[in-house]
Amino acid sequence: MAPKAPKVRINQAVALLAGAVFLTAVVAPDDRRFYWTPLVIGLTYLVAAIVGGRNGGHWATACALTGWGAAVVFAGADRPDLDISGLYLAGAGAGIVAGLALRRAGVPVSEMGMALTIAISGLILAFTTKAPDVLGDARSYAAALAVVALANLALAVWPSAKRERDEGDSGRSPAKTGAT
Repeated sequence: MAPKAPKVRINQAVALLAGAVFLTAVVAPDDRRFYWTPLVIGLTYLVAAIVGGRNGGHWATACALTGWGAAVVFAGADRPDLDISGLYLAGAGAGIVAGLALRRAGVPVSEMGMALTIAISGLILAFTTKAPDVLGDARSYAAALAVVALANLALAVWPSAKRERDEGDSGRSPAKTGAT
């Protein structure tokens, strides 16, 4: 896979930062809205994937979290008389089905990426009772999104700085560089 263009990384960073701001400003102030967190993160990654284009990445995370997040919102808002863990599994499965359908349509969605997203999300959910102040707070996930956004910005800037430095080095004569 070719490296992402700096403009793609910047656009994705903006989308990820917007999701972080939304989590902080809308979801985090009211603990009763926490159940919106996985869907907001999934939709944030979906926007980042869309602005990145077919080969821009983030598709696996977007699919897995949007499917699971939709089930979490349904469970939190409607309080159905169903086993919640089964509902969450069904939502995650629906997200993976969507990812596989996108893959069939030619979008490079990583099966491993979807599986890892669900596995890590499940572990975080399982440990929420052990660290509710961190794992049960939308601000923590907003901070994580912001870190991913900042990493995208750094990667957007770093390759061009490295390229400029390398191009500057290539114009030197062997005598100036100490080569014989």
